[in-house]
Amino acid sequence: MEIPEGERRVWLSRTANPWLRLVAAATGAVAVAAPLVGTGAPTASMWLLIVPFAVASAAVLVCSSVRVRVGGRGVDVAFGPLGWPVRRWDAADVEWARAERRTPAQVGGWGYRLSGLGTTVMLRAGECLVIRAGGKEFAVSVDDAERGAALLNSLAGARAERP
Repeated sequence: MEIPEGERRVWLSRTANPWLRLVAAATGAVAVAAPLVGTGAPTASMWLLIVPFAVASAAVLVCSSVRVRVGGRGVDVAFGPLGWPVRRWDAADVEWARAERRTPAQVGGWGYRLSGLGTTVMLRAGECLVIRAGGKEFAVSVDDAERGAALLNSLAGARAERP
């Protein structure tokens, strides 16, 4: 992709998995309902139910949606409905980027996955933006990944050979 002198380009994409949001809501409901089912005041044994379900709810909620921004600084991948935490790569650190079709079976399931393909944020099967930086691959399932990869390669200068 050619970027004319003096112009800035930005590519944005986001996706969410409604099933993961439902799981987060259900586990959160268990954490909230546990003290209500008892006497109203959480006892020591109730904390053994509340804490794990609250932590599980927060973890699943953070992994239920993602927002990707490719711009002049590089790539930002923001997680969850609040856009936090954020993973960032400077454009100068990116070796290459490409679009690739992946399925949950290839990466080990839904959510934030570590596999032989590297790190993947799998919220839906299909097109993923794959970034190689620091000798490691990171992929995120978003729409229009090919355009995001083209812009990122232009910004990064695509120094290394791409597969």
